[in-house]
Amino acid sequence: MSPFSSTRFHSIATGSFAMASTCPAGSIVKEKYERLPDYAAPTHYKIRLEPDFSSFTFKGCVEIDLDVLKATKVLKAHAKDLSISGITLKLANGQELPNLQHTYSEKSTMLAIDLPIEVTPQKVQLKIDYMGVHNDKMQGFYRSKYLHEGQEKWILATQFESTYAREAFPCFDEPMYKATYDVTLVVDDGLTALSNAPVRAESKEGKKHIVTFDTTPKMSSYLVAFAVGHFEYLEQKSSKGTLIRVYTVPGKKHLGEFALEVGTKSIDWYADWFGIPYSMPKCDLIAIPDFSMGAMENWGLVTFREIALLFDAEKTSTKQKAYVALVIAHELAHLWFGDLVTMKWWTDLWLKEGFASFMEYLFVGYNYPEMKIWLHFLNDELASGFELDALKNSHPIEVPIDNPNELDEIYDSITYAKSNSVNRMLCFYLGEESFQKGLRIYLQRFQFSNAETNDLWKCLSEASGVDVMALMSGWTKQMGFPVVAVSKVSEDDKNLKLSFTQKRFIADGSEDSADSLWKVPLTFSSTSSPDQPFHRTVLSERSSEQSLAVAKGEWLKVNQGTTGFYRVKYSGELLEGLLKAVANQTLPVLDRFGLSNDLFALANAGQVPISQVLSFVESSLKENEYSVWRTLDLGIVRISDTLAYFDSDGALKKRFDRYVTDLLAGVLDRVGWEVAEKEDGQVSLLRGLLVGRLCKSGHQPSINKAQAMFNAYIESNQKIHADLRLAVFGAAIRSGGDKKCGFPEVERAALIALGLTDPTSGRLEKLFDYAVAQGKVRSQDLMQIFVGPAVSRDGQKFIWNFFKSNLSLLLDKFGGANSGLFQRCMKLSAQESCSEEMAKDVETFFCGKIDATALATLDRPIKQVTEHIRNNVKFLAFAAPQVDEYLKKKGY
Repeated sequence: MSPFSSTRFHSIATGSFAMASTCPAGSIVKEKYERLPDYAAPTHYKIRLEPDFSSFTFKGCVEIDLDVLKATKVLKAHAKDLSISGITLKLANGQELPNLQHTYSEKSTMLAIDLPIEVTPQKVQLKIDYMGVHNDKMQGFYRSKYLHEGQEKWILATQFESTYAREAFPCFDEPMYKATYDVTLVVDDGLTALSNAPVRAESKEGKKHIVTFDTTPKMSSYLVAFAVGHFEYLEQKSSKGTLIRVYTVPGKKHLGEFALEVGTKSIDWYADWFGIPYSMPKCDLIAIPDFSMGAMENWGLVTFREIALLFDAEKTSTKQKAYVALVIAHELAHLWFGDLVTMKWWTDLWLKEGFASFMEYLFVGYNYPEMKIWLHFLNDELASGFELDALKNSHPIEVPIDNPNELDEIYDSITYAKSNSVNRMLCFYLGEESFQKGLRIYLQRFQFSNAETNDLWKCLSEASGVDVMALMSGWTKQMGFPVVAVSKVSEDDKNLKLSFTQKRFIADGSEDSADSLWKVPLTFSSTSSPDQPFHRTVLSERSSEQSLAVAKGEWLKVNQGTTGFYRVKYSGELLEGLLKAVANQTLPVLDRFGLSNDLFALANAGQVPISQVLSFVESSLKENEYSVWRTLDLGIVRISDTLAYFDSDGALKKRFDRYVTDLLAGVLDRVGWEVAEKEDGQVSLLRGLLVGRLCKSGHQPSINKAQAMFNAYIESNQKIHADLRLAVFGAAIRSGGDKKCGFPEVERAALIALGLTDPTSGRLEKLFDYAVAQGKVRSQDLMQIFVGPAVSRDGQKFIWNFFKSNLSLLLDKFGGANSGLFQRCMKLSAQESCSEEMAKDVETFFCGKIDATALATLDRPIKQVTEHIRNNVKFLAFAAPQVDEYLKKKGY
């Protein structure tokens, strides 16, 4: 499953309801989550569903073939929001036990079926008749609305991960319980019905169309999928004979051509790379108008948000095209890592998500080299993982999970971005050949079954001869990551002796109470070997010394290619040499990114002076790579946004913004406003970034140019290049005019730009009323309107007050506090604030307003938000006087 944007987020609450820090002690009762008992296991499901579009309800019947493993007088299965009308058990000898009674637990969402006799170990069949509801919460077997030729239309789709299959049919809804599935959908005549497997038979029964599908491979319940509606499709067979189709609602199939290309390529590429053929004859990719995540890897019927699957050559930006390719590649990697081999329990969620996240980059890197995807990896994965994992309220990759009903919280930057980055580090350390061999052994050994992290480590060790468990356990079982301090001990003409010390890096610069220690793969490059490591070692101790063959006067870079998931802090002399290599561009781009990202993080933690990072920006004015400028820009934003809280009139921020515009205006002049023919997409992305930053920093010539482009777009429909769209829209909205800007396709750029309007103008109230209260924006997209206001002091104040006043409405729209979308909106509403008063308000707000279960779910997200706010307060106290002094020296 892909999260709902290329940036990974969320957080985790451990299962037995954690004591929330936000309410008085004893106000939350700890309760143990109930797992399914081990006395029965499903082997096969036969599911028949009959949806009704007029009432948005469905009739269902499920027959579950069970192996009774221990004598029992009760059977348990999951169900939620289902009305049970009849239960029958058929024993191995043919005897039927009809009209069975049951009880239901709201807490465990579990049926307990009473048996009139003790059933001994044997094969039985459990039949349950029931009714269900097609909700509008983007989970279970739900409804999704779209417009076609001005008419409101509906489709039905599914989202079963993590614990929502039980909303469509009673089942053993835990990943360990794999079974095969036969599905029959009874739908209105004229509608298309889809499921995991190909269609076996079709028939008519009055006005109903009965579609029966082939038996699926053995799989977990969360991978079952259905879709019903009016659909169009494009199709193509892969070279290995797999039928690939891209389904859309009517009028959009032409936007699926790129997805069809990527899907067809990837299904065969993965079969070759993993050395195992794809397990089904077909793979459908379908775009759903309302979808909570980015996409979902249902075996044979992969579901996507429209924006994550569809591509328009004129409207889609360079970055978005790469995102589409990555999401498709991610989901189809899951067909092996997740579907074929599945984690035993949600604690090992990273086994599928981390590896699918890494494989998506590997596929795109090999098959679309023009996208330069490993440069994007640095910002979208590595930096994202660093940001969340630097908090004291992060969580380990292997996080203990008790209650999977609250699992949405760990679909975050740890499960995706950190796991992805750690896999990249391991692949680089072992070498791709050994890494690939180990994954092949793992997939062969555990196919159609379940596995744990240690199973993977054993396979990789077998392939490489390295004790991978010893190397990697610290990275997956511990929270956080190290910073390695490097300093010069001595040198002569040919050798350099260095001292290394590791400790956990924490965002606020505080010490690690756990005294964590990692096995850190150190790699080294230098002036003589800039593109390949000339030496490798593993730092296993707290401190060590090492002599390296580095000639006097050469620069030395630790963590060559920024492949390791750790930061590096250089002593002054070593850093000085690297800054010269940045200025003359002899340091490779991946290393320029790593150095800049580390430096800004160290400054943020108060470990290096602000003057050092500003000097670094000045050393980078010849930089032409988008990825490096992206991390520089994030550092600039961090300083600028925090300075907004320094004084009431924003005088220091305005001085800093003038300094920034003076620096960046020359870079934009070099890049230019016009897109050259066959221009490198990275240049186009850099142009958009520079224009956006200059406009936000008050550079009037750039603002005037952007406004003129927007006016021409409104008045004469002159095109704005997709990579400039957000910058131009944002400049126009901030200008204060009453220009009309609706939601033609509810594009994210428009939503974010509308959120950038002046909070004192009254437009934000209109926007949020339109989008949230009136429900004019899909729930899946509401997060985008919180993004814009979050970047200003007044905007942050507005959205936090809005969030508090509309808590019940937001909980209803997102389906509860465990929704990742709800939690992301909560974070955006508060975390960029910069006052202790705000931190305390967030800590206490939810107490008494939501129940104990929801409060436990939000415990860690709330702690992360308040930690972030307090880090802002610390950073402001540290940075403001230094920025003031630096600007005075520069004449600002």
